[in-house]
Amino acid sequence: MSNSSDAKALRSGVWYTLSNFLLQGIAFITTPIFTRLMTKSDFGSFSNYTAWLSIVAIVCTLEFKSSVSRAYYDFTEDFDGYLSSITFLGTLITAGFYALVLIFRGFFESLLGMDFLYINIMFLNVLFAPALEILQAKHRIQLKYKAFVAVSIATTLSSTLLSVLLVTRLENRLAGRIVGQALPLIIAYVIAFILVISRGRTLYNKDYWKYALVFSAPIVPHLLSNTLLGSSDKVMITAMAGSEANAIYSLAYSCGMIISVLFTSMNQAWVPWLFEKLHEEDHGTINKVSKLYLAVFIIMLEGAVLLAPELMLIMGGRSYEEATAVVAPIMLGYGFKFAYTFYVNIEQYEKKTYFISVGTIVAAVINIVLNLIFIPRYGYAAAAYTTLAGYIILMLLHLIFCRKILKIAGMYDNVFILIALGLMTAAGLASQLLYKNTPVRYIVIAILAVLGFTMLCKLAQKYRKLT
Repeated sequence: MSNSSDAKALRSGVWYTLSNFLLQGIAFITTPIFTRLMTKSDFGSFSNYTAWLSIVAIVCTLEFKSSVSRAYYDFTEDFDGYLSSITFLGTLITAGFYALVLIFRGFFESLLGMDFLYINIMFLNVLFAPALEILQAKHRIQLKYKAFVAVSIATTLSSTLLSVLLVTRLENRLAGRIVGQALPLIIAYVIAFILVISRGRTLYNKDYWKYALVFSAPIVPHLLSNTLLGSSDKVMITAMAGSEANAIYSLAYSCGMIISVLFTSMNQAWVPWLFEKLHEEDHGTINKVSKLYLAVFIIMLEGAVLLAPELMLIMGGRSYEEATAVVAPIMLGYGFKFAYTFYVNIEQYEKKTYFISVGTIVAAVINIVLNLIFIPRYGYAAAAYTTLAGYIILMLLHLIFCRKILKIAGMYDNVFILIALGLMTAAGLASQLLYKNTPVRYIVIAILAVLGFTMLCKLAQKYRKLT
């Protein structure tokens, strides 16, 4: 990769991060609006709709978009043909599931717990969704960040504004919320479908379909287990400690999502650069840059942990102040989740995606067992630490997979990574001692800000100079 390409990768990383924070910010800002405009019953029904939408999307589309980054190197001469072929396959599979839903309407209405109108909207959404997701995956691997950012912001703003408008105008506010969110997205999905199919002009290719299925299907259990790993604690807290305890925990979890947005954004920029270096077999550069990359993320994470009191005050006010105590372990869990993507990305490049599912399933089961043991004894706070333990186990499993099974050594400095994560955990938990000492806490935040900026500049230099 040339210096200009490295610089472009860095710019794309900055834009992915900024745009994702903007999109997450829109969600934070508008949530209080909808909670005031909608009844609790309607708001809960919409949450049920979005939860099922995420599950249906994973099952029906088989996450073919995850194969795009690797297929870019395997099907360079007919990349657009590959994309159009798997886009059509994803829509075809979703249509098959939709047909089953139409045939067994009563069963699925009972299972999903929603009116059939909303089930139809859900499947219209999922039917063409793979097209835009695959197109955006193409933009990411080709570092066309402007197109990615523009489409993401346009669809989010339009769906949010239309939702607010319809909720205020329609008597059925739940319908207004669902239609307002879905309609702009469905239009964008259909446009993307036409673009992808017209450019690739390939609906069926046996080799492309087989490649996508072999690569992506094993990731489906991982995504479903990951959803379980992230949501089972809330369900179990409600069952064992009550809905009020879950409300407190959920708000702290929302603060922790800031770190999730950060690592997702950084990983979207990291993967195209990493895959290019893997293709060139430039493992030395990966080793050097990954250390700085991890260090920058950890510094940002520690700063967010120190700002937990202010984040909770903004999000929930004084009545949720006690939730500050669980923000640190939640954010640290995302720190280990960030670290395990180092190894997951390698597994994806090597097309050994079944390892990804095995690790996530094991971590999800351990998390549930730990919740059953510790939530009844120590309350909702225990769930934050059991989730942290789940992500630690997940990271270690992927490290072992890469080193022992894939026999990949020398690409990452595993000792450095483990030491850095150990220091991150110790510092993050110790930071809670400073929550009552605001002046000292702000001084530490300022020091981290200077250090983080310095490390970020060094990372930028690495991107530009190391080839």
